[in-house]
Amino acid sequence: TVIAEGERALEYLSPDNLPTRITTTFTLGVGYMLKGERAKAIQAFTKVRAISQTIGHPFMTALSTMGLGNMQEMENRLHLAAETQQQALQLFGDQPVPVACEAHLSLARIFYEWNDLDNAQLHGEKSVQLARQFDKIIDRHIICEIFLARLKLAQRDVAGAAAMLAA
Repeated sequence: TVIAEGERALEYLSPDNLPTRITTTFTLGVGYMLKGERAKAIQAFTKVRAISQTIGHPFMTALSTMGLGNMQEMENRLHLAAETQQQALQLFGDQPVPVACEAHLSLARIFYEWNDLDNAQLHGEKSVQLARQFDKIIDRHIICEIFLARLKLAQRDVAGAAAMLAA
């Protein structure tokens, strides 16, 4: 539905209405990502990033950069994904933007894959802190906490992992 309605919206939106078009295109990218259509998701996120940079929309530039990083991670292009997620975090700046939890969680998973458990822990904890700022109806903090529990298991802290999951 998101993809169909997004494509329909783009048909009717004025070509000059760039802020709304990039938001709609970003939503399409998320829809494609969730549907597993990686090439289309990458194309959408790339388009959003290019246009948002051109019109000076730093938040959408950061979101689309983070989306690209997520796709790179899914494609197991981990060095590129880590670099892209770091760029996204720089674009978000020093403000604790809750949605940046996604970039931190991606970095946590990447560092975990590289067996750099200290950096995985650092980014995992930051992802939880940011995710908890979302309204309670969003489950992102649970996903971040499950990652941290998995990390505790990798560190052979079974009791710590059980305590996290019990909380």
